[in-house]
Amino acid sequence: MVTQVAPDTHALDARMMDTPGAMSPYVVDAAEPVVVDPGPAAGVEYVIEGLDEAGVDPDEVGHILPTHVHLDHAGATGALAEHCPNATVVVHERGVDYLTDEAKRDRLYESARAAVGDEVAAGYGRPELVDRDRCRVVSDGESVDCGDRSLELVHAPGHAPHQVAVLDDRTGALFAGDAAGMHLFGELLPTTPAPDFDLELSLETVARLRELDAETLCYGHFGARDDPDDALAAYTDLLPEWVAAVEDAVERHGDHDDIVAELSNEWASPTIERDVVGVLQTL
Repeated sequence: MVTQVAPDTHALDARMMDTPGAMSPYVVDAAEPVVVDPGPAAGVEYVIEGLDEAGVDPDEVGHILPTHVHLDHAGATGALAEHCPNATVVVHERGVDYLTDEAKRDRLYESARAAVGDEVAAGYGRPELVDRDRCRVVSDGESVDCGDRSLELVHAPGHAPHQVAVLDDRTGALFAGDAAGMHLFGELLPTTPAPDFDLELSLETVARLRELDAETLCYGHFGARDDPDDALAAYTDLLPEWVAAVEDAVERHGDHDDIVAELSNEWASPTIERDVVGVLQTL
């Protein structure tokens, strides 16, 4: 359930869709511990168990920090906040309403259902709301004081306009959310969901992350790599290749399912149907 990926830093396993190795919440065991990307609502019990295994008292957790509010990364935020009564939820100004407002929370859930289907959305679970008074609303260039270290927040749009990456200035661990793609079962894969995927912004974000000179790159999906610059360079090459592959397939097929069927031979991604839609919208 718990793997140390850097000093004071543990990857948990939210068992997303009942699948081990699909979603990594992280706990930074600072003087004021931080949970980064608490994961989907349906996996909150695994996160709570992971905190216990990592030796972190929920009452001591100072911050819960979703990199962005997509259901797979932030759905458990409300439930985890109830379990961690002293934690402040740190969220980007463009994402806070989707955690705190019922109508926008429901709109986000319905948008996910449209993008990934009823079964997957149900597997994520419906998020509980967060009390607005418990939120710290942030933007680019801010930091989170954790007592013995600072977490630097870096705006990381392209996958989602409100996404932030998080750099631990003490250990050099970089929590990239989905800005660096997915690293699933040993494969680097694109993540380009509708409606917000933007190739140019994504590449600009990756370039910005490379400038941080991180020591460890922590993916939302899944786990960490100790060669951040090589990993980010690889994603810089991979994203345009993926977009070009979709564009080429569109010229041969007018049907989404036919495009997915052709691309699946080379791009073995569990989110390929959703990611094709994201690229088609940008095209």
